[in-house]
Amino acid sequence: MKLSLLSRLVSPCCAGALRFASLAELPGDSAEIEEGSLACVSCKRQYPIAAGVPLLAQAQEDARVVKTRDSFAWEWKRYPGSLEEDERIFLEESQLQAADFRGKLVLDAGCGMGRYAKVALAFGAEVTACDLSDALLRLAEEAPRWPKLHVVQADLLAPPFKPKQFDIVYSHGVLHHTSDTRAAFKSVAALVKAGGLLNVWLYGKAGRFAEFSTNPLRSGRGWVAEHRRLAWLIVGLRHALSDLLRLFTTRLPVPLTYALCYPLTLLGIVPGLKYLTYSVHPDFKVRLIENFDWISPPFQYHHTKEELCRWFEEEGFEVQKVLPHGLVPKPGVLGKKLG
Repeated sequence: MKLSLLSRLVSPCCAGALRFASLAELPGDSAEIEEGSLACVSCKRQYPIAAGVPLLAQAQEDARVVKTRDSFAWEWKRYPGSLEEDERIFLEESQLQAADFRGKLVLDAGCGMGRYAKVALAFGAEVTACDLSDALLRLAEEAPRWPKLHVVQADLLAPPFKPKQFDIVYSHGVLHHTSDTRAAFKSVAALVKAGGLLNVWLYGKAGRFAEFSTNPLRSGRGWVAEHRRLAWLIVGLRHALSDLLRLFTTRLPVPLTYALCYPLTLLGIVPGLKYLTYSVHPDFKVRLIENFDWISPPFQYHHTKEELCRWFEEEGFEVQKVLPHGLVPKPGVLGKKLG
């Protein structure tokens, strides 16, 4: 943890200011604080700093939250690491340009092992990356070589940050894994300053055909455009099969669920059948992790672009762009904070 991060933090329990309660030694402005603790000046609650990460997530009592957190820790600790495609995917999903990040204060809301946080850093942003799982320790290990990187363990339903301070906040494929997607969206949206940008994408669903038929498509998806009704039925069937499978897999121990992903991952290269799995990535290891990502965490909600756009408007944002996708809906919105 860097000293400069303290002024941006608040206690997640009461939003009170934080101070250092203990430090192994007082570091310089750019040095990393490896161990110590923070304390809320209002309620006096203390939070440890371990391995350079302030642990600002409150204790979890819901077993489903714990299982979801542990699933993602298991997942991201086994992910191959940064990939050549990360920059391309990040720009596509954020619907921004590299230059948009230069000199900006950015929040990665649900960073996992930090693959996209490192892309934003490379673009010249100052990035605060937060996650509930221990997967963020992979990113924290690299913090000393990134002067503009801050890593925080946090719950997006109670983010420990002062409101209206970030120029750009993005959350890619994360909020639907909380216990309440709408509440998590509201919490994250509150962190964007006036004139700032918020980018969120969520898991989609077939929804009503009238909504599905207007979903924007990526180039090369002409067959979906020509056969919208069939595509809608396939997506609905895929979702129903997913829900049936998850009735069992979300109740299994994490290692057993991971083992069951191997045969599912093998189907990912079979023409036709691959679209009934949850990843068609060409790399087996990535495909394995993405299938696990789908069937393991207990919390997994699905939304439409209409729903997500409405949330942006309700939180005082003007919708700028809606993310095109392939067969399976992937509602993603870029919005600008008004006022």
